[in-house]
Amino acid sequence: MLSDIFLASESAFDVGQIINLAIIIFSLVLFALAITAYRNTKIKKIAFAAAAFALFAIQLAIEYVDEAIHLLEDQIDIVLSLITLGILLLFFFAVVKK
Repeated sequence: MLSDIFLASESAFDVGQIINLAIIIFSLVLFALAITAYRNTKIKKIAFAAAAFALFAIQLAIEYVDEAIHLLEDQIDIVLSLITLGILLLFFFAVVKK
């Protein structure tokens, strides 16, 4: 399974994949910054935003792996839609939470 990921990434490593990897890394950096800010301030809004950044990184990682090995062909759309809903809800709570 891991060899399939590496073979797929070596043979078809295009600009889109590089951009997706950059977005995943940036999402993880934002997650780390938000966690640090939450630890310093204890503001719940920041915790919701941190969780949303983490879910966003997870969503893109799932898409990246799915492109490489096509593991969850039928269920992937449902899983990704649920993650997107979770991200939107977390950002909503981050905005409206007092």
